[in-house]
Amino acid sequence: MRKTLELSTCFTVLLLAGGGLLLAGCASVRAPAYLPHSYSTATAGLSPEMQSDFTSSPNELLRRFERNGRLYLSLNDCLLIASHRSHDILLTQEALSQAEEKITQARAAMLPFLGAEASYARLDKELSFAMGPQSLTFMDRDLYKAGIVIQQPIFLGGRLDAAHKAAQYSRDAQAQGKKAIEEELTFQVTRAYRTVQVAEAFQKVAAEAHDLLAAHEHDVTILVEKGANPEIDLLRTRTELANTRTELNAADNAVDLAHSALKNLLVIPLEESVSLTEALGRPLKPEDDLSHLTKLALDRRPEISAITFKIAAVEQGLRAAKGEYMPSVALEGRYEYMKGDTRDLEGGDHWTVGMVAQLPLWNWGKTGARVREASSQLAQARIEHDKTKDRIRLEVRQAFLNLGKAEKNIEAAESALKTAREAYRHARVRYRAGEGTNTDVLDVRTSLTRTEATHTQALYDYNVALAAIQRAVGAKVVKESDIKGEEPAK
Repeated sequence: MRKTLELSTCFTVLLLAGGGLLLAGCASVRAPAYLPHSYSTATAGLSPEMQSDFTSSPNELLRRFERNGRLYLSLNDCLLIASHRSHDILLTQEALSQAEEKITQARAAMLPFLGAEASYARLDKELSFAMGPQSLTFMDRDLYKAGIVIQQPIFLGGRLDAAHKAAQYSRDAQAQGKKAIEEELTFQVTRAYRTVQVAEAFQKVAAEAHDLLAAHEHDVTILVEKGANPEIDLLRTRTELANTRTELNAADNAVDLAHSALKNLLVIPLEESVSLTEALGRPLKPEDDLSHLTKLALDRRPEISAITFKIAAVEQGLRAAKGEYMPSVALEGRYEYMKGDTRDLEGGDHWTVGMVAQLPLWNWGKTGARVREASSQLAQARIEHDKTKDRIRLEVRQAFLNLGKAEKNIEAAESALKTAREAYRHARVRYRAGEGTNTDVLDVRTSLTRTEATHTQALYDYNVALAAIQRAVGAKVVKESDIKGEEPAK
């Protein structure tokens, strides 16, 4: 029995420590206003009251779940808190703000530029021309000039328009990337929530094992005192009871680690007391087959949309690079005050209007290198698109098969659990009647504990696999009414 509980406890600890519960290195962004934006599955199923809490500050939102100094959280509550407090979400929002500013910069390059300029220069001597006794001054020693200038690009080979569109597509790719981050965060929070549930369930199994053995110790003590059984039975029972206390301590520690991992994802202080309001249940699995789920994933996953926008942005970048082969034409106007110059020695206002044209003839292959670089980036983005689709197909298949395996394991564990409970009851009855041995009771009790742990683990695997399918598909695969109808674990 001790080996069984130790394995279960170690599995939980390893899952917390190395299971990838924390998001790292994520970079994405908030969807733009004109796109149909949602928090994907992160806020699915929230009540209208909770939806309105999006206007609250993160700290105010957290306090809404507090009662008597403790936070009581459902899974949807955790998803809502994570969407407000997660560092990854905040980072993606800042990244989107930067993408929006790049659009503004690209658009500004297409509009007229208005500026002011001023200059002063002093010559070593004035410039003059003498003819006999007469002299004519062309330029004073002190030169003053001030004015305003306006410039308007007219034609740059399509570079400015391409840069503007590329910035828009990049922003759209960032927005889709943010949705991917949200869906990944949903999975991570769901898995962390399920890990707390399974850790608490293992803790309950360990506590029940301890209580069962304590009750059996009471029976053994009575029989030994009456001389009906040897004292070795009592010594062995007490040894096993001490072992169960050690296993219970390990289970308590696993629960604390699981809570810490969940609070870390929610950016909640580790000192906060948190209680889960949901038990580990068995919601219905999706009715769709693997083929339909795969098709749905390829249509819905934001990663594919993000790469599609990225390809469009790179195409515009290639267009801008090719535009450097074309001439550039700009209109320029100036209104100036000058003094000491050839045109006005005494000082006065002047204006000029003109056009500037420039045609690149030779720049040592710089433009050609930019075009080849952009072409390579486009080919790279298309390869990445195909790679992402293949990865998504694999993720859906793995999640679908894992869900099927977990469902079969639950059914087998439920049947075994009923048998183990009945076997333990019979073993205790036979021992009290003097027909069975203490070894029989201890062995059957160990089997019961192992079976309970296996059943709990199967429920955890099922729920995590269901969350993995939802992440792999990029959409909810089980109706909300089905989730509400799940039964808590016994």
